[in-house]
Amino acid sequence: MMLADFLRYKKNLTGTKIVCAEGDCGACTVLKRSPVSDKAYTPINSCIANVAQMDGASLITVEGIAEDSAPHPAQQAMIKCHGSQCGFCTPGFVMAIVGDIEAKIKTKNTKTVSTQQVKNALTGNLCRCTGYQPIIDAFLSIDLKKVKSLDSAYYSKAIDANLKKLRKSSLLLQSDEFSFYAPTTLNEAKKYLKKHKNIKIVAGITDLGVLHNKQKQRITHAMSLHLIADLYTISKTTSTVTVGAQISLSALRNYIATSIPEFAKFLDIFASPQIKNVATLIGNIANASPIADTPPFLLVMNAKVEAHSTKGKRLIPLKDFYISYKKTKLTKDELITHVHFEIPTKKDVLGIYKVSQRKDLDISAVNLAIRIQLEKGKVKLLQIAAGGIAATPLRLYKSEKVLTNKEITTDTIKTFLTTVRSEITPLSDLRASDDFRHLLVENLVYKFFIEKGLLEKKSWGAEL
Repeated sequence: MMLADFLRYKKNLTGTKIVCAEGDCGACTVLKRSPVSDKAYTPINSCIANVAQMDGASLITVEGIAEDSAPHPAQQAMIKCHGSQCGFCTPGFVMAIVGDIEAKIKTKNTKTVSTQQVKNALTGNLCRCTGYQPIIDAFLSIDLKKVKSLDSAYYSKAIDANLKKLRKSSLLLQSDEFSFYAPTTLNEAKKYLKKHKNIKIVAGITDLGVLHNKQKQRITHAMSLHLIADLYTISKTTSTVTVGAQISLSALRNYIATSIPEFAKFLDIFASPQIKNVATLIGNIANASPIADTPPFLLVMNAKVEAHSTKGKRLIPLKDFYISYKKTKLTKDELITHVHFEIPTKKDVLGIYKVSQRKDLDISAVNLAIRIQLEKGKVKLLQIAAGGIAATPLRLYKSEKVLTNKEITTDTIKTFLTTVRSEITPLSDLRASDDFRHLLVENLVYKFFIEKGLLEKKSWGAEL
């Protein structure tokens, strides 16, 4: 059962609305806090969150945010600024605002917010009535220094200790038609997977939740990794980042903000805050979608997937991980625990791009990552990978060889682009035709060389 259905039909908490049932509109936003992964209450989409995965977490719905029986400052601001018309989206907007305020209170960043910061916080919420400006004005009008943290009402050391105690017990729910298992250790997970090789391993289920709701892929037998504390780790050396299977994209983005700013900026347009607070990097890899946004970057950074089973562990280079559409080299008794990828060096010039119909919160038509190193005016290293051009994300090895050890000139780039075009065979679908995808890849490559100052725009423009 999805959390939004549970709240509405089992708990009669109807302030949480269901509109899209696929994590697009934010009307179902609630706040979640886990003693393992969250330092504050964070917004999530309850329509694509599984109830069982809330085990060991604290939740707040819109019914619970009042301060001393008075409306929350976010609610008062929405009333004052006329931020609501039909009202169906309003609870979700309020909860997104409250969640962003909670994060600011925790980091002691309670200065006046900018319009852009407000827009970023509300990326995952849609309204069909107001035109958004009154909602933006509402957030801007709130004096953050006067807002009380929800922790003061709902969280304490005793609650934190109780939740941590709960998370030490494995969870098993089963009937004749359904089973859900959440182990607390990796060994338990490996043993269970050995006996039940056809179960679905789930992390954030932001994609699987949509498929489940739309009845394209009902999840009847699942194993969740959310209780395994060891998978909430993220670390780095001077050259490598290691990300655990339960690290959210929000946590990853904050962790690499200074060491890999190009990737952090890319994650900013990956999805909404509600999605990124739950979705994981490992899930994006394991889902094996040809248009997944992170694999192109991971491919050019020589990522390796760490897979475990009762037989032991192995590292699989991501370049060898994908076999065909939605199929990987994982065996049925293996699960991914970590992914390791390189940190760009000072010599690296890195570009990561995404083209979609909307800038934010949309599925890519094409995505691309390029990593290049120059030495004495020539290309010493070139790695390029793209998604949306084949049944799997691809490294373009033939194209890389064409430009390696060459100077970057109009002629060498033209040869390079000709090879790129010949190396990819994209399909036509509802997001883009094959010709358009060819053009997108070529233009993104051109954009990279111009944007990074590796090629003069005037000389290239004359050729066009």
